[in-house]
Amino acid sequence: MAIFSRLNRVIKSNLNALIDQAEDPDKLIGQTVTDMKSALGRARKELIEAMGSAKRLDKKEKELGAEAAEWERKAVLALEQDDEELAREALRRKARALKEAQSVRARAADQATAADAMKAQLERIEEKLDDLKARQKTLAAQVRRARTEPTAPDRPAGERLGGGAFSDLERMADHIDRLDSEVEAHELLEDPRRAELDAKFRALESEQGESGIDDELAALKAKLGG
Repeated sequence: MAIFSRLNRVIKSNLNALIDQAEDPDKLIGQTVTDMKSALGRARKELIEAMGSAKRLDKKEKELGAEAAEWERKAVLALEQDDEELAREALRRKARALKEAQSVRARAADQATAADAMKAQLERIEEKLDDLKARQKTLAAQVRRARTEPTAPDRPAGERLGGGAFSDLERMADHIDRLDSEVEAHELLEDPRRAELDAKFRALESEQGESGIDDELAALKAKLGG
């Protein structure tokens, strides 16, 4: 979430500056746009890296698929030489390659989904920034007026500044906060027995895997014999 947390800090610090400082609000709004454009530029670089990671994982999945096919070819070769144990080992390695390919495929899908979500969020933030820049004079007048009016200190910054683009940016910051909280809660609520359960399931999968290899070996022998 670092890609969004940085933007969040920029949004909140600039909204607070517009309330608390006595500087020219027109200049502060211009600085807000500049700061966030810079943060967006860095965020887009991270997005490109995430997209590149998804493509590398796609490539890795294809390589593992080719590796699995090669191990099957070697298993056939071993059977042709009447070396059943060597064929069995080749099929074990084929199974490992296929299992890793499945894991890589899931990671690639997760990366692609995350990249799409990041792209959509960044586009929304960029739209709000364009609106902020287009309404700079009007919003600066709102800030000047808001500074002279008594307001409750616990009201949201966007409301104290007159709403509009400020409220939109503040809602975006709150949304990013929720995303960060969801990730943190997931990590804190992780089942402490998960490692033990994972080990047991791996043992079961290993036993089932040997049975599957026996079946595949028998099928290859039948194919060669037929």
